[in-house]
Formats: sequence, structure tokens, C-alpha cells
Amino acid sequence: RSTILIMKKNYFLVALFALALTSVNAQFSDDMESYPAGSTIYGDWWTDWGCGGTCAGLASDAYAQSGSISFNVDGSGMDPVLDFGNKIFGTWFYTSYMYIPSGKEGYMNVQGTVPIGGGEWAIGNIFFNQGTTAPGEGSIDNSALGAVSFTFPHDQWFEFSLNVDISAGMSLATIQIVVDGVEVIPAGTAFTDSAGTVPTSLGGLNYYSISGNNEYYLDDIVFSDSNVGTQDFATKGFSVYPNPVNNVMNLQANENISKVAIYNVLGQEVYSAKINAMTSSVDMSSMASGAYFVKVNINGTEGTVKVIK
Repeated sequence: RSTILIMKKNYFLVALFALALTSVNAQFSDDMESYPAGSTIYGDWWTDWGCGGTCAGLASDAYAQSGSISFNVDGSGMDPVLDFGNKIFGTWFYTSYMYIPSGKEGYMNVQGTVPIGGGEWAIGNIFFNQGTTAPGEGSIDNSALGAVSFTFPHDQWFEFSLNVDISAGMSLATIQIVVDGVEVIPAGTAFTDSAGTVPTSLGGLNYYSISGNNEYYLDDIVFSDSNVGTQDFATKGFSVYPNPVNNVMNLQANENISKVAIYNVLGQEVYSAKINAMTSSVDMSSMASGAYFVKVNINGTEGTVKVIK
């Protein structure tokens, strides 16, 4: 009986840890400002196609939607993956800004499982200026609607949104894709390929470097279970500084910050406070060096940002 009790206790602790970690990873935002220009972006919600970081994306100061840093996928064979956490229930919203220079192409696909095994393309390939022969044209080659096309602007930032409703379970899941404000795959479309194959889960996005002419940039990424786009959070004027933090982290917004909570990489809450002010400071001098996730509520709008101490 003592063995059974120990096993139950350990199982409870594992479940509690998983719940704590899920509460952090359920949503996140990344403005890329915590990465030095030229550095590899790997870890947290960023991974790659089983390369152990050697084919991850890079932080770039060539272009930025906000701040000075964006996420770059060049033509060198990069294969980064944004990990959504294999969602099998709920309603999930992804949005980011993209920048594709003239004469360059971009590519991504929706994966059903992360980390990547053999690969599970949930809706096929998403091309931007495929083969650099279709400037301003994009396509999705294997959705529930078959092949669909869309347009996008070169040499300027545009928004890409992917929304998946799994509230009725994977077999009844639906997807919506919006490019530059235009609905490409309408809300309510089955989250399958053209053959009706249901993916294992909403795993993540794979930003593969499709050719030597591949070059694009991502910025202000938000993944959330609330329909809050990048601009919605940006309009709150929220900022965290300095990042990396020395001892004191400053928070600022143009609306009242209702609450702030800080989690370590194990998903453990290490700080929580009600603010109800547009500015606040948090003393982090007693916290160990490393990465932390700061979850902020601004008048009902929630987001999570990463800081380094």
C-alpha cells in the first residue's frame, strides 16, 4: 500500500507540474526584443525540425515591425518550428506580422504534432511568391477547400492570422486563415487536408527555408486562447524594460495594468501582484539568473512576455 500511495503522490505532483506549465504555455507573445541581433532563437516556444538548434531561425535587426529585432528565416536551409503545445481542445488564435522583400519568397506549414517526428502536415503548404515567379501571390495547396490562393504585399509588414476552434474536439475542429485583413480560409472550414484527414492536434507552425531565395521576417507574435491580435496588445502601449533585467523590472502601459505574475521555466509562479496602475516596478534581485515569463493583465487583455535576468 505504501508503494501505491507513493505512486499516487508522484502522479499528483507530475499532474500539478504539468498544470502549472500549461498555465504559462497556454498563451504567449514574442516581440523578439529579448534576443541579440544575430543570435539563434531556440528554446521556450521555439524549436526546430529535430536539428537541436542548428537549423533554428535568427534574430535580425534588418527589419522590425516594432522595436528593432525580428525573427528571420533566410535561404540557408533553416527549419524553425513554433511550438503551440499540441492543442486538442479549446479555441486558439495565432497572429504575427510578416515582411517579405521583393524578389524573395516565404513558406510555412501547420504541423499536427510537435516535436517533429516524421512530420504531420495538417493543411499542407503555405507559399508566398512560390519560386519567386509570383510576386505578391500566395497559395495553400492542400486545405479542406483544396488549393486556395491569396495576395500579400512585398516590402511592407502585413498581418497573418490562423485561428483554430477545437472546442468540439479534433474531429469537428475548424480553421480560419486571414492574410493582410482578407479571409483566405473562411471561419468554420474543417481543420483537415483535402482528403479529410484529421490531424492529431494543433501542434505548431513550421517555417521551413524553402529555397535559396527564401527570406522573410516575423515580428510581434501572439498565440492565445483569447482573440487578441498583435495590434490589440500593442494599443495597450505595454512595455517591459530593461530586458535583460538587472535587478528591477519596470512595467508600463497606457491603460491600467490590473495584475502581473512571473513564472520560471518550470512553470512555477515566483511573483504575483495586483497593480491597478499604468506603471509599476518589480524587484527581481532575489531571483536567480535565467528566463522568466511575465503574464500581464491590462484591463482584461492578457499576454505573456519573456524576460531575461
